[in-house]
Amino acid sequence: MIKTLILYVCIAWTLLLGSPTPLQAQQLWTFDTTSPFLSTDGSLSLVWHSVKEHPELSPGLTGLGLRTDGYSTYLETKLPSTIPGTGLSGCFALESYPTDTAAFFGIQDKDRQATLTLCVDRFGTLLLGKGQQDHYTYYPLNSQVDRFRWFHLTLCVRHGEINLFLNGTKVQVPPVASTTPIAGFDRILWGRDFRVKEAWGYNLTHINGLMDNLAVLPPAANLLLLQKEWQQEATSFVHKTPQLAIPATRFAADFNRPRYHLLPSANWTNETHGLIYYNGKYHIFNQKNASNIMLRQINWGHFSSPDLLHWTEHKPALSPDQPYDKNGIWSGCAVLDNEGIPRLIYTAGGDKMGMAAASPKDDNLIEWEKYSGNPLIPGQPSSYARTDLRDPYVWKEGNLWYMIIGFGLQASEGKHGDHGAVLLYKSKDLEQWEYVHLLYEGNPAVDDSGIFWEMPVFQKIGKKYVLLVNKVPHQGVPARALYWIGDFKNEKFIPDHPVPRNLEVVNRLLSPSVLETPEGLVTAIAIIPDEIGGKATYQQGWAHLYSIPRVWQLKDGKINQSPHPALKQLRGKKIPWKKRTINPGQPASLSKNARQVEVKATLTPGNATKFGFTLYKNPDNSEYSRIYYDVHTREIVVDQTHSTLRKGIPLQTRKGTYTIDTSQPVDFHIFVDGSVVEIFINNEDAFTTRIFPQYETSAQMELFAEGDAIEAEAEIWMLKDAEVKADF
Repeated sequence: MIKTLILYVCIAWTLLLGSPTPLQAQQLWTFDTTSPFLSTDGSLSLVWHSVKEHPELSPGLTGLGLRTDGYSTYLETKLPSTIPGTGLSGCFALESYPTDTAAFFGIQDKDRQATLTLCVDRFGTLLLGKGQQDHYTYYPLNSQVDRFRWFHLTLCVRHGEINLFLNGTKVQVPPVASTTPIAGFDRILWGRDFRVKEAWGYNLTHINGLMDNLAVLPPAANLLLLQKEWQQEATSFVHKTPQLAIPATRFAADFNRPRYHLLPSANWTNETHGLIYYNGKYHIFNQKNASNIMLRQINWGHFSSPDLLHWTEHKPALSPDQPYDKNGIWSGCAVLDNEGIPRLIYTAGGDKMGMAAASPKDDNLIEWEKYSGNPLIPGQPSSYARTDLRDPYVWKEGNLWYMIIGFGLQASEGKHGDHGAVLLYKSKDLEQWEYVHLLYEGNPAVDDSGIFWEMPVFQKIGKKYVLLVNKVPHQGVPARALYWIGDFKNEKFIPDHPVPRNLEVVNRLLSPSVLETPEGLVTAIAIIPDEIGGKATYQQGWAHLYSIPRVWQLKDGKINQSPHPALKQLRGKKIPWKKRTINPGQPASLSKNARQVEVKATLTPGNATKFGFTLYKNPDNSEYSRIYYDVHTREIVVDQTHSTLRKGIPLQTRKGTYTIDTSQPVDFHIFVDGSVVEIFINNEDAFTTRIFPQYETSAQMELFAEGDAIEAEAEIWMLKDAEVKADF
């Protein structure tokens, strides 16, 4: 539900009463701490709209500025007839370009028939928006604004003429848009457009960043004097870096938000990719939309860490800005080239899908330059009709570089009907690529591998190769990470067994990014999606996160997964817990506050028919989830039918076929962090889930048994935070 806060601000219209300076004409809303939203007489009200509980005041250009979220936060002003205006001005800093054309500010005339807005498109180009009875036209201007920098904007209307200024420099208005029917205005929007354009339940016309020094220009304002003032003010912008990190207050009360898992500052993220180690730091990249909580306007986000636990989020490494990638910088990989310099290779979403590359401008990998010869691969091989190909993965064999790309063949292109495949290319220099053939293709009738593969990984572990793919959702069957183990011979993948294994026992985690660390540990980090409803996500303000780092080892023809040893650094207070018998109907408490906790439990099942854990339990039992092994059905069961009273959260049960030798002790290694649970069985197999209770008191963890007693011993640690920091 949108909250509205009336913020009273007095506008000292001394320009009409005396001899004001240009500065007095500008500084009407400064959001400063001395008087954050009030001035001396409170004659004009400023209305704050947002899904947030409270306004977010961050360091501004001077004093404080108002932080917006990209999809719900904006300001509204209504002018009484006694206070006429001739235009607007303000200072802005963008964290991201919008998902669609969005407005910094706009005016509406008295009869609500016409609007004028100063806007920005998804590439940073300024536009003038003109509306008439809900019909809107946008005129590109010959001016660009950068992200992560302050700039000053002005829109002024006099005698039917439109005047626009960027940092005090007049912006040429196209002749076709130079006149306006607006003679006066009585309604102002700051931070969004009058036009509403929705997708996924989000209005795409908001800006994401900071607003400061907002002003309504009175009719008698001297534009020449003001222009000089804006130009002088703009010279200080060069030395003033906006602080665009999400305010800590935004998620301070969100007990479901993880505190030691990797996730972006806010809004939307999708898969990780490009996990590398360079100059003493780990780097990982991700699909990121900072402007909305939706899969559009995808940039390559960027994180770095000294230890795979404590991450810093940087500004995006790559953003759509070229014809060949204008529709998104989609997934890919990172490698160290022949000189040991990182190279990003990504899916470029242009008019058709292709592959492109970029190289760093600095050793911290903050700034990147796209390869002048992009796209490396402009589209699918000529022998195939399908134009959808994506997610390159690159590795080196001897003196040659190889690239595989996720693909799918249509029924007319093979004997297996529609089925997934990976294309194979090779190169000597990472720039000139030659198509070879299909590295491998599926046979859904035999291997249930689906109709299209994405996010492929081809990782050598010891003397064997792992080919991992995500089969895409199809006919109600969700995406799933599958893998084969085999050999790379004559530029073909030869699996040891035609039927792949599931990466997770119970399906949730997808699309791992894999790296062999300097210590020789094959380490993977993958996405664990939320899978909650759109309204719940809107209220939450963020979507999806990434797994803890996992170590992969090959044993008995499968990937064994275990927590990376670096996670021991997070252990805090150890909770004493003695070995005991758990009888049916008499659960044993493991933790009273299981928000950030690690549990290593060894269970001896005996003749029990079910045994496992109750998590996120409320004292009144109104919310709880159960994760257990069913001996009779040989399944791991994740029962979330009572997990939450929140609206929009699926209440469901998921199962995975799994065999446990109940004559032997079974080790469960559990990591709980806010809404995410990761469980490892016998340091071999793993699965994940997400749980979103309504109440903070839903935080108890218990052991239970059914059918007969079990023996249990456990080690329990409260875990320290390792929250992601932002350097922008």
